[in-house]
This record gives sequence, structure tokens and C-alpha cells, in this order.
Amino acid sequence: MNRLCKNLNSVQTEILTWGEPFVDRKQDIIVCITGNPGVSDFYIDFASELYKNVRLPLCVIGHAGHDYNSSNKTYQLVNNEHLFNLDAQVKHKLDFIENYIHPNSKIHLIGHSIGAWIIVECLHKNDHLMDRVLSINLLFPTLQRMAESKNGKYITNFLRKMHWFVLFLCNFLYLFPTFAIGLIINLYLTIKSLPYNLCDAILKMVNPSVVEKILFMAYDEMDTVKKLNEEGIDKIKHLTNVIYGKRDNWAPLEYMDDLKKYKPSIKMTEAHDVEHAFVLRSSEFVADMVANFIKLKVNG
Repeated sequence: MNRLCKNLNSVQTEILTWGEPFVDRKQDIIVCITGNPGVSDFYIDFASELYKNVRLPLCVIGHAGHDYNSSNKTYQLVNNEHLFNLDAQVKHKLDFIENYIHPNSKIHLIGHSIGAWIIVECLHKNDHLMDRVLSINLLFPTLQRMAESKNGKYITNFLRKMHWFVLFLCNFLYLFPTFAIGLIINLYLTIKSLPYNLCDAILKMVNPSVVEKILFMAYDEMDTVKKLNEEGIDKIKHLTNVIYGKRDNWAPLEYMDDLKKYKPSIKMTEAHDVEHAFVLRSSEFVADMVANFIKLKVNG
């Protein structure tokens, strides 16, 4: 795995890569767009397992402003909202695909949660990209009525009203030295029976500057993602595998039923006992499911 920084839609962004996705030649490339939080480190286990399985060059791209580093720490949200809202995140991914992936390469797109919505929007509005896409995996996709979901109601009715208090807590936490914050995170991981290798990703996520942009994007998702983009889905249905779960409080089964009713021909796969945030506990299992579909399209 390598870490590279690219300037995407005027924001320095860290890209995680496996293999050599940016060589100047025709090849198949996997591009994984994260959910929100868009901290790409959460996807390391998933991407590593997927790369081991398919052996295709792979990139994981998070969201603008969700990775805090020396290059983008001066980007404040105030007066820069146009760089971090949902529309900007679509432009951010388009910039990456159009300007950094070789034009003759075939692309396998993976979108988790809001990353799935971003893929649908990108391809719906940009016909020229369709010839470059060979497969699409939408993982636990948030494609409609986000604010009406169980977690959406929590964001709207509680977190949005407690916004400044959440930011206060994050700023208070960052008064402690890094090793102390790490101890707190490891204690949390122990209580939740989560792997300790998530500590670095969580440490990046709870940075106050990052949290502010994560919440800003989440609120925009609640206000924007309402109706299923039927035209966009229709355009990609022959390329797409939708992976969903029964215990998903962002994309409940009734939303998946809506998708089935609209496009009964679209491939849909249920991931048993997998949570929406699959990267926390089920990376290997979901990677195997995604790999099988990619191999089907490569060999088909």
C-alpha cells in the first residue's frame, strides 16, 4: 500500500493505492469511494483483501477535507463551503477519474454508503464516462430518503441540534497529548470489541477540523438525498451489483425493495449479519463478495 497526495477540485487529498494505478497504459483499475466519514484509512483491510483477491491496481479515495494533513490543514470550512458540500464531493471524484486515471483504462467502481450515491450522480451527468466503466459495486448504498432512515432521524433531530457541543467536545479532547487520545480510543475499541488497527483512522477522524467537515457533509446529505435517481440507476443497471444488509439503519430493506420494484433486473446481494459500517468488522467477507462480481465482469 502507498499513500499519495493529489490536488482534487482545489483540495489536497490523500489517496491510498495498491499496485500501480497511475502508470501511463491501458489497464483495469478499481476505484473505491468511501462513505462518510471519508477517512480512507478505515478501508485499508477491505482494500488489502480485495487487492489480494483480484490483483488489479486499486485506489481508495475519501472525501475532500476528511483527511487532515500539513497540506490541507489551512482549509477552514467557513467561506470554503463550496469545496466540501455534497456537490463538491461529486466534482472531487470526477476530477480524480478524469485527470488521474488513464483514459484507456477500464474502471471498476465501488461506492460505500454516500459513495454509492456519488457514483450514480457522476455517471448520470457524464455520459462520456460510461464507456470507461466495466463494473459497479454499490455497498450498503444511501440512494434515497436519508433523513427518514433511523440514523437519518438521529442526525436531524439530535446531532444537528447538538452541533456546537459536539465540536466543543472534539476541541476539548484535542487539548490532551496524542498518546492520551490514543489510550482513550483504544479503551473504546476494547469496549466495542473492535480491532486496534482502527486507532489511527479514528484519531484522524476526531480532529475538530475534520469532524466539522464530516458533519457539514452529513447535514447536506440529509437535505439533498431524498428521491431515488431513477434515470441514473437505469443507466448503470447492467453493470451494477448492490450489496445490502438486513440490519442497516441507513439503507433499510424497504429502500432496497423500492430499488427492486423499480429495476427488478438489477443484481442485488444480501450480506448476512453485516452492519452498514462493514469496514469495522466484515472487511474480508465483503471484499470477497465484491471480488466475485469484478471477476465476473472481467471474464465476461
